[in-house]
Amino acid sequence: MATPRSTSTAAWPIPDVYIILLGFILLMGLMTWLVPAGSYEREMRETMLGMRAVVLPGTYQEIAATPVGFMQLVTALPDGLSSAGEIVFMTLLVGGAVGVIARAGILDLGIHHLLAMLGARAELTIPILMAMFALLAAFIGTPELAIAYLPIILPLFARLGYDRATATATALLATSLGFTFGITAPTTVGVGQSIAGLPMFSGAAVRALIWAGAIAMCALYVVRHARRTRQPLAASAAHETPLFPVRLKWAALLTAVFFVALIAAIIVFGLKFNAIGGLFVLMAIAGALLAGRGPNTICDDFNAAFRDILVGALICGFARAIAVVMEQGQIADTIVHYLETLTQGMSSYAALLSIFGFQALFNLLVSSGSGQTILTMPVLVPLGDLLGISRQTLVLATQFGDGLTNLVFPTSGFFVATLAIGKVAYHHWLRFYAPLFVALAVYAAGVLCLAHALNFGPF
Repeated sequence: MATPRSTSTAAWPIPDVYIILLGFILLMGLMTWLVPAGSYEREMRETMLGMRAVVLPGTYQEIAATPVGFMQLVTALPDGLSSAGEIVFMTLLVGGAVGVIARAGILDLGIHHLLAMLGARAELTIPILMAMFALLAAFIGTPELAIAYLPIILPLFARLGYDRATATATALLATSLGFTFGITAPTTVGVGQSIAGLPMFSGAAVRALIWAGAIAMCALYVVRHARRTRQPLAASAAHETPLFPVRLKWAALLTAVFFVALIAAIIVFGLKFNAIGGLFVLMAIAGALLAGRGPNTICDDFNAAFRDILVGALICGFARAIAVVMEQGQIADTIVHYLETLTQGMSSYAALLSIFGFQALFNLLVSSGSGQTILTMPVLVPLGDLLGISRQTLVLATQFGDGLTNLVFPTSGFFVATLAIGKVAYHHWLRFYAPLFVALAVYAAGVLCLAHALNFGPF
């Protein structure tokens, strides 16, 4: 009997993240032809990040159109790499440094001792690490450090039987959402409050409670996924007791002290990306030398680690190309003006939630927290005053809106770079994050409505 011929066709392949980013670049180029160019007047004003050009509300006017042409689209990728140079090189240097530390055996030693301490409570690794990462991001606002954390915890989670998505979520959710619901994050809370004329970091206790609720939701979500996907450990791996040379133990101690000192320096001195990358390289060289690696071997280790991290570094620059195209078309101010017009005549609650939603969507175009706050907050302050929305509540709305979609839009360079390091496909991440994103969006909206009802601020 003849076998019936199958009529099924191969499934359409999921686009690579490069193709997705290219699609957004072309879409942004099209928008510069469809959206009128416009501009607000600006004045230099002191903010948490120093002197910045801040929008003057009520000064919007349309200007001569500057739609991007063929050559601007062609050069958008190299222009994006150049514009995002600091984060591109930080990604490359931090990833290379962690690779050197791993090849020296230092990470294996640290993982062995951590597992020995936790014993049967290894699952606690997830909430403990998430709380640590999220707390740092809440105070200093560095979601980009997910790029540094993930290569360190990947081998630990592999030893525990957790998949790469669990490790990636632990680093990415903690840093990004710790920043989203930040307590004193300078680029959102600090800049927003300085523009709004509020006491610096006022309301921190209230934001700490909001932060704790959000991070608890995230930790529970990741633990639930980890339990479902955990692979049983082989008996040999579970009872493995490797012997480590004494000099490797000293190297591990030096690396740990160096890492803690580096994080402290970031908090105290506000180190920029170049300094962070350079110090990671110094830490890796010192640790590897003490562990017994020769200079040539360390160079070979750096080369191998750079190859592993190169895709993640490049993606940061490619994501920045989208913003470059938008800036050349001068359409960002026009979109902000549309919000100003849209919310007129709305009730205060509807306007507040519209502002939250707008900030979340606007993050597709302006992924920088400080850049988005500097552009929109001067327009929102008089609008909020007119509607009876407190300025503290407006800061929350811009803060929440900016951060939540950092883990959705591929225009967020550190986000797609971290996915590349974790080898987690973009569409798989969206499927994983979608339920948590909805829950956090509802949580944020509820917090905003409660803050408005209680007239949060100004302290």
